[in-house]
Amino acid sequence: MSRFLILVFSYASLLLLFNSCDKDEYYIEELVNVVSDEEYEMVGKIGIKISGYMSQSAGGYVQGADCYGDYLFQFLDSNSAVNIYNLREKKYLETVEMIPNKSNHCNNISFSRLYYKKSDVFPLLYVSSCRGSYSHLQVYRILLRQDSSFSIEQVQEIILPKATHDNNLYWTGAVIDNDNNFMYIYANTNGAQIAKFNIPDVNQEEVVLTDEDILEQFTLEKFIHQQGAVIYKGMMYVFDGVPQWGDTNYLRIIDLVNRDDFAKINISEKGLKAEPEGAFIYNDILYCATNNSGIFKVKLDFLE
Repeated sequence: MSRFLILVFSYASLLLLFNSCDKDEYYIEELVNVVSDEEYEMVGKIGIKISGYMSQSAGGYVQGADCYGDYLFQFLDSNSAVNIYNLREKKYLETVEMIPNKSNHCNNISFSRLYYKKSDVFPLLYVSSCRGSYSHLQVYRILLRQDSSFSIEQVQEIILPKATHDNNLYWTGAVIDNDNNFMYIYANTNGAQIAKFNIPDVNQEEVVLTDEDILEQFTLEKFIHQQGAVIYKGMMYVFDGVPQWGDTNYLRIIDLVNRDDFAKINISEKGLKAEPEGAFIYNDILYCATNNSGIFKVKLDFLE
């Protein structure tokens, strides 16, 4: 059985990620290390508080989201458009129309810290696009014009490895580990599969990856329907669930160092009942952009 919620006391650095507040404002989640179906060990607690942060002023079939600085970008299905917000001012800025492609789902988007040109204001943005057995990424360059409007251009296509008996990266999301300069792909096979890659050289317009490019991979308890994800300080935070299909929403916290589950938290019962789409870190706090039901702040506190 997968070990959920391993010892929290070795993760003191995670406290830097989340602001603390009065403990009675939190739902308290017990952390247990599951040894077997009959045996478990209490190893700590985690506090979680979910609250609305801002509305989503622009509609559309929105999917993954990520921010850089004060700017939040949320892609629409089929790469048809991008909604842009100012998080500090809590306002919608504009929608950039794009050429739609039905093979693209935009399950997750993730900013790197790599720049196409040194003069660019924004680093490159990696967009997960998958339908059926065709899993691929588009890499975009975001330009800020003199009139403060945005333009977005694709600079690279990354084709993920084809499905094999041992590797089936199906309905994938890609997320950049900016602390260590790696790219992780998360997907569902017989379980939640996590695969680690080097970030391809952006000077190649098309990159075709194979199983040989996988640096390491591991499998955990199966996702329900994986949504947006973000990596911060060695942990991958994945929102999981489609409530309109009858799912319970969960926040999965995956330890990339120990290659294990750290936590699985029921967030439906803690206030996030809408469909989660994008995960991002803003001012050292985890946020969730939903499917047109608002942007939520998810404050966590790791307790003894």
